[in-house]
Amino acid sequence: MVDWFEQISLELVLLAEHSLEELEAAIETFSNGVASHGRSTELRPAASAEDRDTLSILEADHRWFSTSIDQLRWSLQIVQNEDHGGHRQALGQYGRIFAEAFRRHRATEARYQTAQPGRAVELGTSRPGSRY
Repeated sequence: MVDWFEQISLELVLLAEHSLEELEAAIETFSNGVASHGRSTELRPAASAEDRDTLSILEADHRWFSTSIDQLRWSLQIVQNEDHGGHRQALGQYGRIFAEAFRRHRATEARYQTAQPGRAVELGTSRPGSRY
């Protein structure tokens, strides 16, 4: 999902043609996937001081992503209200930054889960077989 959304975002930066409906659907899909991740991932307590720092960052990411979803939707509203290249490029740039942050978060989370006794538990995902 992250690769797919990042590609759409890059295409917006490059001014590729996407209908407003495609953009709305892409942002909803990505936003719902990120929100679902935040609700569905339970991280085990940290085993060391270093792991506590990592856990703190991961938990902060989950809170930050809620604000990022709001920002992404706000950027979409700007395009919906005044659809031109500059606004689409700005939406695409924010989408690229958000996708990269989420990708980095998932990689850090995977390393953290592997390091913890009993491992973390992922309670569910938004789509079967999703890679985010």
